[in-house]
Formats: sequence, structure tokens, C-alpha cells
Amino acid sequence: MAANLNGNTQSYQPFALRILQGTMADVVCIQEFNYTSTNGLGANTDAAFREMIDTAFGTNFVYYREPHNANGDIPNGVISRYPILNSGSWTDTEVANRGFAWAQIQLPGTNSLYAVSVHLLTSSATERGIEATELKTLIQSNFPANAWVVLAGDFNTDSRTESGMTTCDSYLSDFPVPVDNLGNSDTSQNRNHPHDYVLPSFALTNFETATVFPSHTFPGGLVFDSTVYTPLSDAAPVQFGDSTNAQHMAVMKDFLIPANGTNAPVTNAPSITTQPQSQIISPGSNVTFTVTASGTAPLAYQWLFNGTNISSANTNFYVIANAQFTNSGNYSVIVTNIAGSITSSNAVLTVSNTPPTITTQPQSQTVSIGSSPTFTVTAAGTASLNYQWLLGGTNISGANTNTYTRSNVQTNDAGNYSVVVTNIAGGITSSVATLTVLVTNPVVIAQWNFNSTPPDGMVATGTSNPSLGIGTASLVGGATATFATGDTSLDPAGSTDNSGWNTATYPAQGTGNKTRGAQFAVSTAGKQNIVVAWSSESPSTGSKYGRLQYSTNGINFVDFPTAFINGTGFTAKTNSLAAIPGVNDNTNFVFRFMAEWESSAANTLNSNYDAGDSTKNYGTAGSMRYDMVTVSGTAIITNSAPPAAPTFGGFTFATGNGFGFNITGTTGATYVIQSSTNLASTNWIPVLTNVSPFAFTDLSLLPPQKFYRAVSGQ
Repeated sequence: MAANLNGNTQSYQPFALRILQGTMADVVCIQEFNYTSTNGLGANTDAAFREMIDTAFGTNFVYYREPHNANGDIPNGVISRYPILNSGSWTDTEVANRGFAWAQIQLPGTNSLYAVSVHLLTSSATERGIEATELKTLIQSNFPANAWVVLAGDFNTDSRTESGMTTCDSYLSDFPVPVDNLGNSDTSQNRNHPHDYVLPSFALTNFETATVFPSHTFPGGLVFDSTVYTPLSDAAPVQFGDSTNAQHMAVMKDFLIPANGTNAPVTNAPSITTQPQSQIISPGSNVTFTVTASGTAPLAYQWLFNGTNISSANTNFYVIANAQFTNSGNYSVIVTNIAGSITSSNAVLTVSNTPPTITTQPQSQTVSIGSSPTFTVTAAGTASLNYQWLLGGTNISGANTNTYTRSNVQTNDAGNYSVVVTNIAGGITSSVATLTVLVTNPVVIAQWNFNSTPPDGMVATGTSNPSLGIGTASLVGGATATFATGDTSLDPAGSTDNSGWNTATYPAQGTGNKTRGAQFAVSTAGKQNIVVAWSSESPSTGSKYGRLQYSTNGINFVDFPTAFINGTGFTAKTNSLAAIPGVNDNTNFVFRFMAEWESSAANTLNSNYDAGDSTKNYGTAGSMRYDMVTVSGTAIITNSAPPAAPTFGGFTFATGNGFGFNITGTTGATYVIQSSTNLASTNWIPVLTNVSPFAFTDLSLLPPQKFYRAVSGQ
């Protein structure tokens, strides 16, 4: 029972006690729980409350009253025929003179009932909505999942559709609605508002049963009003006017719970195996939401729309015929059985026929070769939106989001890019965004020819300083070096002063693979498409195989995919690192040439050097000689943003039929004013080029008309 049966004194009087005696509830969520003894036991003392409980219910009843004892406090409480195992009071943030009282009651059998007694504010529906939200959080965070819960008391609501009731309906049941003998469900004193409720959790609704009095049965529960209930002999000692003196009517619901004790059958709470699915449809379509659940039978279903119960939607599927825009929203279902309940995820129904529109078009770009430009489009319309990017009118495989990135572009990637956006209602094609790929000629970043500076006419002397650019050369792993004759074909010094870097002291055959060699450090800042070129040879006692290794941090090195081969004469070699982004624009770029064995160079199991090569007879005295080591790359082009579209303003009319206006755009950017006597695309004549912002006046006006436009001059 929900019972706010006080009169205006806010202290329980004989008329209220008679209603409690006559209706004989087992559990009462009571409001304004104050009482003054009629036998001199004081006001709101333990003895006074015991007197009240014994009189209204019986000596076997127990109670909990929340600790609000200041002047003007009107506490909530719970009175029970069954033992109270635990109890307490939660803070109501909207009011100070009461809280939310709760009690854990041990029912016959194995289950507890969690009863919560509340008295919400009369001041506004907004505050009641806040209280309802707080209650939901408190109940769901403090009581066990799928517990038997009853939230009951004076909600002071003006209607059953208030936001606070919507919150309650998302996890508690207001159906069926209790009524009096005349079918009236309102519970206020003047019987014109639904103030009082008994709201069970969905796990408990399986046990809901009719409220039975000697002369009447109420299938959905009873609103007890002594002025309309007949015969009152059903509820002796109630008198005709008792409910008139009370602030509210008593509200009752009954539950028939099997008391099987420890022999109760094992039950499984429901679980959802297939969630209802979101759907997008056009107006007038039919739609069906379906849920699949398991658990101890029978399973009960209640579908909800935006958190509110849908009347008569009580199967595992829900059908909407001829759906309209007003049917758009969130659909969910609560599945319950004897052991508990579970709420499905939301299935979103979208009813719309809005075709897509493009709000931001993809923009043309000019980039340097090797860059990775990104095109972006912004579109609106009925979800979901689908995207397909095109190059030159042909679909690009896998380009199906609102952005598209073209990686490491080359000249053949230049062209016209566009995107088609579609949804259930139609499609639209974007404007063309032109990609221009700039090709820059490679330049030498650093070069080593190892010749003496100044020339000294000797090949046995030289320098490891770069002959062009900036960089450093060093030896790795204990290798040594001298200067000897270089490549007389590639080196500009010819044969008269041509030195090469003759590296030696390499490991014994089959040991120290790729541990010794020559190393070069070069900054590639501002450059990309890096290429390393050189000329090298080794005598018959030198290493046949070598490997270029590179590093982006000067510490960790990576093998170039293929080894290089040295013959007994100089040959030119090139390794392109253009496909490796990390070496671009890098102040820590380092590469090196390392001696390598056949087992890793040629991917064989032979760790010997020559492997039957008659031109090589490897020995530790052998050397690897380098000349014309060159690092080149292309400039990285930094693209500035295109000028903003020009804007007209400040229109003026001068004497002599003159007409003028102002042009604004990107400050400092160049714009061209063009004019025409008609709108044909071929008749526009440039009349002024200037830098934004600027003013323009045209005094050469002739009938019948003249048109103007401004375009970027970039």
C-alpha cells in the first residue's frame, strides 16, 4: 500500500488508523510518518509508534522510520508484516524535511522485497523529474540486479505522463492502474489528480494478482475511498468520511508469491540473445522489431517507445504499419520472468526521405610529387550516408568514407576527383576537385669524390670531406681506409687527380656479416624522393657483395631490400629511397655500405664468399673501394591555402550613371573584376586587377544592362 493518509495536521489520526485497519495491507509505504500517543506516550517516541503500529496493524508488525525529527519534518517509512532485514534513508536533494526511506523485507521463501517509500515535491514537475532520476540511480546502484522492488508513495504528479513518471516507467511498471469502485484512478483528496502509486519492478509483475475484498475483486488493484466504497462492512472499522479527512487515497496492489522455501525450483533470469535492430525506412513503410530471449518460461515482453510503455505491445515482436515521421525514435523491450528482467538495447527507427546535400565541397589541391593529399566532403541528409570517390569519373576501390587520402602521389595520380553521396532517398555528386602534382628536378644534396682539395695530382691522397653540400663520412666496426685510384669515368678529375676511398680490414670469411663498412650522414631537410648513387669495386680478394643500410635516427639501421655486387672494376650503382617517407626532410638521415656474405646477400645457405665465382678469392687483406657517393632529392613544395572567394559590398551610384562597389577577400591576394553585357560564358572582359581589399567604379555604363563578377587572380 501507498499511504499518505494524514490530514492537515501531518500526524496520523484515528480516521487514518481505521483505513489501515480495514484494508489490512501486509506492507505499507507510509508518508508523513508522525504520531502523537493517545495514552500519554509522547509524540514521535518509540513507544508512541509502537502504540500506533499495534493499533492499526497488530503486534507482529515491524516498521522503519527515517531519522527526520526536526520541527516541520514529515518522514517516510515502511511498515511490514514480515521481518525487516536492513533499512535506511537516501537524501532527497530537492527537499530537506524528508528523504527516500527504504527497507529490505524477508518474504516467506527465499526472496527479499526491497520497498522504497517516497514523498515527491508539490512545487513543480521539473523538480519531481529530478527526484525520479535520483531514485532510479539509487535503486539500480544499491539493490541487486533483478531484485523484487516496489517504489510506492505520494508522487504529487499532475498526470501519468510527467517526465518523472516516464523515468519510472523505464524500469518499473504502472500497469495495470488501480481504480476505485467507480473506475476512477485519481488519488488526490478531491479525486482529480493521480498523486499516489505502487510501482513494482518488472521482475515482480509476474506475481501481480487481483485485490480481493469480501464483496468485490479489483483486477488491477484498488484506490480506496471510503466515500465511494460499498459496502464499508468489507473494510470495518472504516467510516464513510474517513477518506475525506485524509490528504490522499490509499492505493493497493496485491502479489501472490509462492513460498517454496529452500525447495523452490531453479530459475534462470531472462537474457537477450538477439537485440532489436535499428532501421531506416521511407514514410508509409511497415517495420517490425524483433527480440530473441532465453530464460525460465514464461517470458513476458513490454515494448517501449522513447522509454515509455507501448500499450498492448507484449510479444517478442512489435509491428508498426504505415510508419510516419512521428514514429521515428528509440524502441526497446523489457523481458521478464519469475527470476528477473532485462532491458534490450535501443533500436533506432529513422523515418525520412531527405536526399543527401553537400554542404562542403572537396577542394582542388596542388602538391609536390610524393605527397599524400586528402580530399574531404561534408554532406547532410537522412542517415546513413554512403560515399564513393572517383578519379576521372571512375570509382576508386575502397574509397568509401567522407575523406579520401591519395598516398605518395605521382604524376599519374593527377586529375579530377569527385565523390558520389547516396542514401535511401537519393544521391548527389560533388563538384570536381582537381589534383595537380608538381614535379621538381632532383638536386645534389651532398657528394663525395674523395679528391684532394686543392688538387695535388696524386691519387694516394684525398679527403673524406664532401666535395658538394654538407655531410660527414666515417668508418664502421673497425674498418680502415686509405685513398687509391677512383672511378676515372664518373669522376670529373679524370685520371690525373682521381682518388677513391679504399676501405679495408674486413672480417675473416664467414664471420662478422654486415658489421664493417663506410658510413655517411646527410641532412635531407626540405628534400624528398631521396636517391643514393655511387661507384664501387673490389679486387679479387675483396668482398663480392655489399649492402646499403639506412637510418632515420642515426642509430637504428634498416637493410635496403637488395644487396649490391662489386666486380674488379668500378660500376655505377643507384638505390632509390623515394618510397620510404622517413628519410625525407630528415636532419638525422644516415646511410652506410657494409660488406655482406652470400648467405644473406643472395639468400643461400652458403656462408663462403665466392661460392664458385672464379673472379673472387676472398681474403682479409681485400678492400672495397668507393667513389662519387652522391645523395640527391627534390624540393618539398609548401602549398599555401588558396585565396578566399571574393565578396561584393559597399554598392554606390555615382553621377553620370556611374556604379561602384568594394571587393574583399584574402588580404593581399589578387582579384580580377570582369564585366559583361550578358551572361554568356564567353563574353566576360577583364576591367581591373587589384589587391584585396579595393574599390571599383565603372563610369562607362550604357543601356540596357551590365553584369560584374570577381575571380581570384592567382
